[in-house]
Amino acid sequence: MTIVTHDKRAAWLLLTFALPARPTAGRMRVWRQLQRLGAIPVKGGAYVLPHTDQTREDFEWLRGEIVSLEGDASLFAAAPLAPAASDALVEEFREARAADFAALVRDADGASRSVASDPAARRTVRQLAERLAHLQSIDFFGAEGGGAAADAVAQLSRRSGDAMVIAATPRVPALKPATFRTRTWVTRPRPGIDRFATAWLIRRFINRRARIVFAADADAARKQYPRAVPFDMFGVELGHQGSDCTFETMMRRFRLRAPGLDALARLVHAVDLKDDRFVVPEAATVTRLVEGLRRLHEDDDVLLERGIETIDALYRGR
Repeated sequence: MTIVTHDKRAAWLLLTFALPARPTAGRMRVWRQLQRLGAIPVKGGAYVLPHTDQTREDFEWLRGEIVSLEGDASLFAAAPLAPAASDALVEEFREARAADFAALVRDADGASRSVASDPAARRTVRQLAERLAHLQSIDFFGAEGGGAAADAVAQLSRRSGDAMVIAATPRVPALKPATFRTRTWVTRPRPGIDRFATAWLIRRFINRRARIVFAADADAARKQYPRAVPFDMFGVELGHQGSDCTFETMMRRFRLRAPGLDALARLVHAVDLKDDRFVVPEAATVTRLVEGLRRLHEDDDVLLERGIETIDALYRGR
């Protein structure tokens, strides 16, 4: 993925944080999420990512999680004074991903010797495909070895003929769409894949004329739009829940079912959360598409409408 930032003076995002020593599970959860996002550590205990709308959103969510664990976290946009320092960071990202791709190729070569004769090896193939999709989503600067890794996993996938099945989610009390058909909805500015898809879900299954507005966070939403329904904001009911993104939470809470909806949920989850839950080969391409829309449209209302149209096209094309 090629990174192009809005502000060349602040090409990097730095996350600094502190967490309580206990419980250790919280510290491990944050560390694992930093690995999934592809962040690398820099001197002084900070973690860095290239500055895009998507990486900023990823770090903002992580910052909120750190605060929920009774920690402190700050996010900065910055640029090294010496250009060589940026070049060094780019190279560090490339080396990290190149090492990941090389490890994936080695594992794929090892699996190729057993996949044809051992049905249990299909699980390994699926795990390798998940790793590839994730690495592609955090390969910000075109690291060496990405093509070789994709080829190795593609060969295994063709031989295994495996498919993913959406994971079951716990049941919670259902919400009735009729109760929400006259309500305004509110979410954060600069929408991305999860808000595009959730807004599309609202318009398609709850109220096709639903009004969707923006507020900085849940507190601001309650003050500006006291009767509006907040979604995809930190700490609200219709947001990230457990390992689910907001789109999946909405599907579960409203008991929404339709042909192709589960496949769309897997795509949104993979692009938004960048974890290894689903194999979605097109996730990296859709990530670039979302970034392109955010750079094209400065007006959040226009951006959301174009995003809704994009989700509708993806849904109809599946």
